[in-house]
Amino acid sequence: MKTLYRAAQINAADVGDLQEALTLLPPQGGDVYLPAGCYEIDRTVTCRLHEGQHLCLHGDGRATVLRFTATDGSPLLAIDGVPNSWWPDLRFTLRDLTFVGQEGSGDALHLRWPNDALIDACAFFGFGGTAITVTPNATNVTIRDCWMRDCRRVLHADNLHHLTFHGNQTRSRDGGVVQSEHLYIGKHCREVRIVNNHLAYGQAEAIILDGTAQHVIANNTIEGFTIGIRVRDCRDLTLSANYLHTPTGVLIEGDSRGVVVSGNLFTDNSERALCIRDCHGSGGHVISGNVIRQSVYNDGQGGIDLGEAVDCVVQGNVLEDIDRGPALDGHPGAAAANGVSDTAERARRGLAGPAPHCDADNPFQPLHAWLKAQPATTRRVTLTWWEWRRMAGGDLPAAAEADRGWWHN
Repeated sequence: MKTLYRAAQINAADVGDLQEALTLLPPQGGDVYLPAGCYEIDRTVTCRLHEGQHLCLHGDGRATVLRFTATDGSPLLAIDGVPNSWWPDLRFTLRDLTFVGQEGSGDALHLRWPNDALIDACAFFGFGGTAITVTPNATNVTIRDCWMRDCRRVLHADNLHHLTFHGNQTRSRDGGVVQSEHLYIGKHCREVRIVNNHLAYGQAEAIILDGTAQHVIANNTIEGFTIGIRVRDCRDLTLSANYLHTPTGVLIEGDSRGVVVSGNLFTDNSERALCIRDCHGSGGHVISGNVIRQSVYNDGQGGIDLGEAVDCVVQGNVLEDIDRGPALDGHPGAAAANGVSDTAERARRGLAGPAPHCDADNPFQPLHAWLKAQPATTRRVTLTWWEWRRMAGGDLPAAAEADRGWWHN
């Protein structure tokens, strides 16, 4: 083995200041370590990397906490790559760090011109800006296995080529920051993969794709937003195998073309599962193999509304219990081989004779009386386990937990 050079290994706690530790990096870069502890920072820490200068900044996970006290909207950590460059010789890793801000703080991480950047297993809490901003142009960025909670935004990316956002968890907090969209992928971004994430409980959209192209949004659990995925003036997208429990699952707007919406589960979308608006004669979308149905929340379920979109294919979808507008609405020849059903009607057809008798001393008499009192127009009822127990006046038989008949939807 021939050692060409030894990079620096710097313990920031021993140095006494993270900013000073970063300034000690030699031209070829090195490793900066923050051991377990809580470190208070009152102003932006900056790091400007040069061509060929690589950085690994890491800690001990949840045990290494950087607490930001500034309230002037400035970022906690600002890292610059090579200005106005594409594909420079520049690599950096941020790993196993916890960033804690407050509503008056700006971004946790503000990255400009990064290349071959990895943000791994970090946690972000309470920032009034964005957990991670990537701008004005960037290449090859991976954000994985991070936890972002109570930040106004999770990710804002502009002019970024090759982003992987994988295995992350995002969430709001009761009484916390009023959130905007969690993920914003802006104009000129290309080849973005947002996969295998859990995006939960924000006050706006989960994902906005704005004037951008050539992305895959797949295998995400998206719940508790006003809109799951908003697509605006985009082209060549795949939205696949996502779980979308939001009033509007997917909203496609503007001059958007070539969007594939396939294999998703849309549930309890009280406005529409998928809606296209203001399309200006655009279209060419494929909507196939999706399941659209009410689950256990009784919020109502909308279907597919193509608006004025043209040249679309809507095929092989299952739409069940659609009670908010038509199941399929749009260009007349766009839809084929879709299954549209009403489980209430199917259940009624299976009934024979009057309701069964229930003795007064039967432990399920309260439940029986409640069901009989439901109006004939009631299409479906949903009872949680504790509601069953309350009506039955105590514990239910053990068999009830395993018997599918108790839970038939």
